[in-house]
Amino acid sequence: MHIEISRPFSLLVIVGVAVFGLSHLIGSGQTAILLDAQGGDEAPQVAIHTAEDEVRRARLESELAERHIAVLKYQLNRLEEERKVMGPDLSEELNEEFRAGLRLIVELIEGKRRADDKMVQSFQQMWDANRAGLAAASLSEDDPIINIYWPVEPTYGISAIFQDPEYKEYFGMEHNAIDIPALQGTAVVTADDGVVEEVIDNGSGYNFVTVRHVGDYVTLYGHLSELHVQKGQQILRGDPIGLSGGMPGTAGAGNLSTGPHVHFELITGAGHINPLKHLPAAGVELRS
Repeated sequence: MHIEISRPFSLLVIVGVAVFGLSHLIGSGQTAILLDAQGGDEAPQVAIHTAEDEVRRARLESELAERHIAVLKYQLNRLEEERKVMGPDLSEELNEEFRAGLRLIVELIEGKRRADDKMVQSFQQMWDANRAGLAAASLSEDDPIINIYWPVEPTYGISAIFQDPEYKEYFGMEHNAIDIPALQGTAVVTADDGVVEEVIDNGSGYNFVTVRHVGDYVTLYGHLSELHVQKGQQILRGDPIGLSGGMPGTAGAGNLSTGPHVHFELITGAGHINPLKHLPAAGVELRS
């Protein structure tokens, strides 16, 4: 398998603007409060939520609102680039989805106030997703044995790598995930055996699934256009959990995405770690 990771392409997915920096921003101020340790096989529920987190979230919302027109214009450019890359594989239906996504971003540029409201809504959903992943993995070992596989085939490479320095330079926050471009509606499978921890359906907002694996490390799959599992369900590696999304204006994409892809996180007791270090990656090529 040959994977190309394009550096200019590393900024493709704006959707991580919120999620990707949250773990880093929480840092030493993060407090885990054990709310309810239930018996049996179910892991205790942990809430990661402090007043300091809320202050930082408010600051991030303000900063993103200030730069939102620039972000929208960047989304527009990246979506056009994505369409060029996927062009030969696009059906007329998928081509029309790209055109609709481009029109949506243009409309948001023309109506900044409405765009700001949508951006804040998506930001809050991504913040909640980040906290859900950290909470689920809070009892994990810092360095568990991890053997995972791709949630979708990386046919189009990686559009944003883990903690990409260009991404941080542009957006001011870390990218604690990898983004895997995939045609809209591609089957997304679980990366390893586990139990579904969360299934969050925000409609046209940011949809995601988290899965807790042996050793209690967690994988998170974001921008799902359809959700095919339920909380508490036991699944095996390769089992379908939903369909990919990410096209602006479609179910599960949220309002900050620039194109169809799967947002993929790997979280342990030590926090977010680089999924690429634990994925089959023979033939990875990093282009400057």
